[in-house]
Amino acid sequence: MSGVNVRPAASDVPNGKTGGPAAPRLDPVSADKVAKEFESMIVGQMMESMFAGLESSGTFGGGGPAEKPWRSFMLQEYGKAIAEAGTLGIGRMVREEVARLYAQQAETAS
Repeated sequence: MSGVNVRPAASDVPNGKTGGPAAPRLDPVSADKVAKEFESMIVGQMMESMFAGLESSGTFGGGGPAEKPWRSFMLQEYGKAIAEAGTLGIGRMVREEVARLYAQQAETAS
């Protein structure tokens, strides 16, 4: 395929350069989603540790073999609710760190 220009024009590349990788772009919606998912996972894990030593309660009918997985599901949902409320600030810190890293990568790419 000689004579065919396969390099994109500068206007087609996000950072305006045609030879190197495009600068990473931060999507605020995606960053928020990832930050909330991370916070949800962390809070859920903390709650799993908190509830690990507790005996069965009447919440799920007095225990039994099915209580452990259902308790885990319940704690995961609690973690999601706490993350959605944003009261701990873990998601906010993660989002800020992701934004800082993207900005740093954009500076080194340009």
